[in-house]
Amino acid sequence: MTPDTHVHRARLYNLTSLAFDRPGDELKEALVSGEFTEQLLESAAHFEDDELRDRAEAVAETAPTDPDDIDERYSDWATLFGFEEGGEIQQYQIEYAPGTLVTSTDTLADLSGFYKAFGLTLTEANRERADHLCLQLEFLSYLSLQTAYLELDGDDDGIDIVTNAQGDFLEDHLGRWIPRFAETVLDESDVAFYRTLAELVDRLVEIDAERFDVEPDVFDETPPSPLEGFTDTDEGDFRCGTCGSTPSVATGQQPEPSAQPQPPRGDRDGPY
Repeated sequence: MTPDTHVHRARLYNLTSLAFDRPGDELKEALVSGEFTEQLLESAAHFEDDELRDRAEAVAETAPTDPDDIDERYSDWATLFGFEEGGEIQQYQIEYAPGTLVTSTDTLADLSGFYKAFGLTLTEANRERADHLCLQLEFLSYLSLQTAYLELDGDDDGIDIVTNAQGDFLEDHLGRWIPRFAETVLDESDVAFYRTLAELVDRLVEIDAERFDVEPDVFDETPPSPLEGFTDTDEGDFRCGTCGSTPSVATGQQPEPSAQPQPPRGDRDGPY
């Protein structure tokens, strides 16, 4: 794969992370300006996968662009995913996984270990657990861009490390529960934007699992949560308020800024 391919992977993960997060000014600005749909379609078109392109086009067609319609998405998000409206659709890996409290604690520890291994620190401003959907999408966005940096720098050892990490993360975490999450969104939601977005993420993860030659053991069903009300407050959250914010510590493997590829995202800040 070329560095451009990894940059477009990074962008797709970043955009879907932003869109599944609690709607805020950043998402509203990107939708109103048309930047969100423009960049989503551009990056999806980079891949020779008709299904991915079709799902990106479906998201673009259902994405609101009028400020009032976007404000309505906040209400939809709160009803579907937000604690304030008793949202029924969970955005946490553990909620889809069988196992005990010990198993769930091990999962959170493993996720935190992934983040820390790449120099990502967790902020105190956000208290989402380490298994949150947006955090996992953002992390893969970050690793995708790191791969582009390392390829430009000719760092074969670094490329191997980051490539293996992406495969392991998909196999052990995101790839195991995204199909169940997507099914839940399709079953429980009639909001076209979130339905098409869930299908896009599902296909993106499926493509990357094939790309990194891993076969995630997808959870069979959604069990009762062993961690209801639990938050990973000791670790915090590496987002600065939303899923698309800049990690406070980079991996230390990046080349000089002049050699770094810039994500084709206009002026919007990303997890880079």
